[in-house]
Amino acid sequence: MVAPDTTGEQISAGSLTEADRLFTSYFNSTSQVLVLLDGDGTVRAANRAALRVGDLALSQVLGLALWETPWWRGAAGVRERLTSAVQAAGQGATIRFDAATGPETGAPLVFDVSITPIDPGPDGAIRLMAEARDVTEARDIEQALRTNEQRLRDMVEGSVQGIVVHSGRRILFCNPAYAQMLGYGSVLDVLSMDLDIIIPEPGREQANRAWSILLAGGKLPIIRSAPNVCRDGSLIHVDVLARRIVWDGQYAIQATVVDVTAQAKAAAAEAARLAAEEASRTKSAFIATMSHELRTPLNAILGFAGMIASADRDGIPADPRHIEYAGDITVAARHLLSVINDMLHLSKIEAGRLTLEPCWIPLEGELRQIQRIAQGLAQEKRLSIHVDLPIGEPLLLLADERALRQLLLNIVGNAVKFTPAGGDIWLAADLDRGDGRLVLSVADTGVGIPDGDLERIWRPFEQVGRVQDHQNGTGLGLSIARALAELHGATVSVDSRLGHGTTFRFRFPADHVARGTAPRQTASNDQARDTAAIRAGR
Repeated sequence: MVAPDTTGEQISAGSLTEADRLFTSYFNSTSQVLVLLDGDGTVRAANRAALRVGDLALSQVLGLALWETPWWRGAAGVRERLTSAVQAAGQGATIRFDAATGPETGAPLVFDVSITPIDPGPDGAIRLMAEARDVTEARDIEQALRTNEQRLRDMVEGSVQGIVVHSGRRILFCNPAYAQMLGYGSVLDVLSMDLDIIIPEPGREQANRAWSILLAGGKLPIIRSAPNVCRDGSLIHVDVLARRIVWDGQYAIQATVVDVTAQAKAAAAEAARLAAEEASRTKSAFIATMSHELRTPLNAILGFAGMIASADRDGIPADPRHIEYAGDITVAARHLLSVINDMLHLSKIEAGRLTLEPCWIPLEGELRQIQRIAQGLAQEKRLSIHVDLPIGEPLLLLADERALRQLLLNIVGNAVKFTPAGGDIWLAADLDRGDGRLVLSVADTGVGIPDGDLERIWRPFEQVGRVQDHQNGTGLGLSIARALAELHGATVSVDSRLGHGTTFRFRFPADHVARGTAPRQTASNDQARDTAAIRAGR
């Protein structure tokens, strides 16, 4: 047995009093590490629990300063702490601290060490008792908990998702992402805030019911696209996943909040797009049905008007007034039929149901034909229609012949309408030297278009300029022409100066242009034709 004495040597059991025996028994049987020290820190005795640390013999520690023993020899930073503690204990203080053992004990252990002054020995010398308790496992657990806590804090603080804890009425905790989501500069701006500030009035009753269910131990699915009020008063939409937790001894609600405002706007935009497409389809179906129903009686009206104008009764010519009335009926009916046809054509284009049948069109013949048709329209106003073509081999364009003719006639008819008497109109075709695209243009010396109206003219039913020039128009010609050009992959532009005229240009892709004779049908030509068909919605 190892017992404290004044010489450091073992004392025989027979010479010990009953109290001494009890003390010696406790000293050696306790699991607490006990080391008796002189006032200067020299080891006077050590119990068995102390010697088991490092598997030491008593002779290896007696007479050594505590910090020089194998327990703490070589341990970083421990010598200074032990020295200071011994000095303080010598003055009557009790010092407690953690100290890790040195390399001589094998795997480092952490002890909760306290050094306490005790009654002096027979010679009046100060004695100190060093007590140590192995707290290695506890400190490892504490360190792990601290590490996990720090990791959790880092995850919460660094999360891009909002995390908030509230009592159902008041915010108890939130991370920076939640504060920033609502437009606040700091977490402190949000703590203790009433939820009524964040949840708009229409949703408060539903939110309160949800919080009551959670606090009562129930569960809720993810709350989708709930509106929240930001600091500046704007609204965002959030998805919320909430659960009940214990916070400071009371039930609270912990919620993960994700800003889905962008997704909500995208969903709303998609819904609006689908609704618009459905409205467009409904409109197209209505126009098609209406056009069919109106054209049938209009054709009958035109036929009967013609019969009235030419009818004789018993060899007596028709009444001139009847002929005049029949002529008025014919003009009005044809105008209405033209409007209906334009609306039906535009409806087909918008619905993607217009089928193009591309073929190689000799441009000179096509432009000359447009010239002859336009000359008839312009005869009353004595307008001159010119055709300009580049020198060299004839140009050909891969396009739908009927659609191209309608495109050009719509533009030329517009030029005839807005060009004063005696003016000029040019139809021209040329190749762009930069990229080889074909440029078809229609220019006039008409009244021109104000800069602010250059975009409006392409809108259906939009008419600009003088009212008297629109009496025979529908406002659909230019929008149809633009749509037909774009179906062919062409781009459209217009230049105009008030009082000096207007020029419309249509630039067709280079792979839709050829010179001389029509190219032999090759894969590339087939591809060009297929591309045109796809653009037309086939």
